[in-house]
Amino acid sequence: MFFVIARMASLVLAVLATPLSVLLLIVGQSFESRLFGIAGMMIGVSPLLVCLGVELERRWLKWTGGLGCLGWLGLTVALYSLAPDGKRPKGARIQHRYAEGAWGFQRQALGNLLPELDQFLLGFKVVPLMDSYFTFEQSRELSAWTAEIYRELEADADFHALGSVMPVAYADLWLGRGGQGHSFLYVPPGLKRDVPAPVLVFLHGSGGSFKAYPWLLSQMADELGLVLICPSYGMGNWNAADSAGVVEAALADAENVVRLDRGKMHLMGLSNGGKGLGHAGRDLGEKFASLTFISPVVETGSIKDPRFIGNWQGKPVFIITGAKDDRVPLESVTYVSSVMKKNGAQVTLKTVPQADHFLLFSHRREVIAQLKEWLEEAMKAEAVKRTE
Repeated sequence: MFFVIARMASLVLAVLATPLSVLLLIVGQSFESRLFGIAGMMIGVSPLLVCLGVELERRWLKWTGGLGCLGWLGLTVALYSLAPDGKRPKGARIQHRYAEGAWGFQRQALGNLLPELDQFLLGFKVVPLMDSYFTFEQSRELSAWTAEIYRELEADADFHALGSVMPVAYADLWLGRGGQGHSFLYVPPGLKRDVPAPVLVFLHGSGGSFKAYPWLLSQMADELGLVLICPSYGMGNWNAADSAGVVEAALADAENVVRLDRGKMHLMGLSNGGKGLGHAGRDLGEKFASLTFISPVVETGSIKDPRFIGNWQGKPVFIITGAKDDRVPLESVTYVSSVMKKNGAQVTLKTVPQADHFLLFSHRREVIAQLKEWLEEAMKAEAVKRTE
């Protein structure tokens, strides 16, 4: 009975691991992706060879499978030695924070052993088979944009040292563990940490907390003197009941590192992070000076809530979206804008003509420039308001 179960398990492993490993060898760009792909093929095939060798009484099959398992173990050790440990280098601008106190970085997790870029390049090839809204053309385009961003990012020692927190997203996907207290904390170089500084809180979209997000926003944070806080929430399920609590916990934890000006805080969300903006804007809105929605998914119930309406009457809200977004159509975004404007918020809606849902990657320089320009004006207006 045990042998039958082992044989079936090895067959399932071979069917699942081998094709993905071959695909990774084709699309991966890093040295680690090559090691990972070879290791995946070994662990996909070797146990099956051992089982076949036992069943057919072929010693050479058993030896080949056994050596393959040892090879897989050796490559896994090599991958672990190459993987970032997530610890902050001295003087680094960005670091991992864990609101629950204990260090939670998973160096040994598959989602850290394989570099983040290679995970995405592999995923972009697989997702079109399961998601009708994500086409192979979008896959090719997004792969190119993402690779360009990550080449720049990984050349920065501070960001390279972060490794990946995608294991948090995978834990949510498979185990339903959303909030695990993690956030990225970025403090601009030269910012005095004992002097209260304005804050930008960014809520990631569906898919997880990519380290590309703080990278893309870091230059804006440098130029505006903003502390950047990017809470992680699994796969981006910001519609969960505790999403506002995740934001508050990240803010409280950041104050262990740098002083925050609680009167100058701004909230920004991408895609599914728009749901989090709705909840945080409703539950914590009195603490924030502005809201920024990027390609937003919004729960209309949140923005129609009397608490949200009361918090955002007369306060600035910026929405930027792609005119060709097929996931969140422009009509939907326009409706959300009109609801908030009708209820008294000072809403500015911008559209990027040739962009779709992934405009933060496809038109990143244009989008970041518009975000910076608008946020700078909002900060100036808030400063004037304070002096009146």
